[in-house]
Amino acid sequence: MKYISGGLFILFFVILLYLLIHIWLEGRRERTNPHEITGETLPEELREAALRPLKFLKAYYEKRDPEQADACMDETMLTDNMLILGTNPNEIFHGREEARHLLQGDWRYWGQLTLDTEQTALFRAGSALYFVLRGIIRLDRFIFRLPIRITGTLEEQAGMWYISKLQFINNVNSNYVVGCWIAVLVMIISLLLFGLSWLF
Repeated sequence: MKYISGGLFILFFVILLYLLIHIWLEGRRERTNPHEITGETLPEELREAALRPLKFLKAYYEKRDPEQADACMDETMLTDNMLILGTNPNEIFHGREEARHLLQGDWRYWGQLTLDTEQTALFRAGSALYFVLRGIIRLDRFIFRLPIRITGTLEEQAGMWYISKLQFINNVNSNYVVGCWIAVLVMIISLLLFGLSWLF
């Protein structure tokens, strides 16, 4: 029993390392040579007008000043109908107050977000535009960078485009993450079995 449980631990430890290296390599490849998302061809004037709020959002995320949250929302968002989905399952923000809470929290704690607004893919969705925007988040507590994808909806109001919906997505392969969970679970079980085999 000792040898079987010890062998299982070593095997799944190697599998875990393999999966973690693959997550890192895919994230690195997505940062340096991202998969292309081709949007619709829009008139240049429309494209530039639609990118305005995203460029302002990028500038505010680079400043990271929590006192500027209201100014950011005024320049970039339709806050009455705003919906923001963060990268964590419990991050669901509606309206102005919750959007302010997200922005201030991101700028205080999340890390340095860099957005590639020039490569934004835009798609018509009725009178609105759907956008896909890539970026990189450098986490403060770790010397660690993750590719991120931001999607959402732009709506025109009084001749200006604003963000009305926003979703932040960690751009990593979730299949590898699930594989890591399984590997860690098997490692824990094999360690328990190894400990029990020594006791009995």
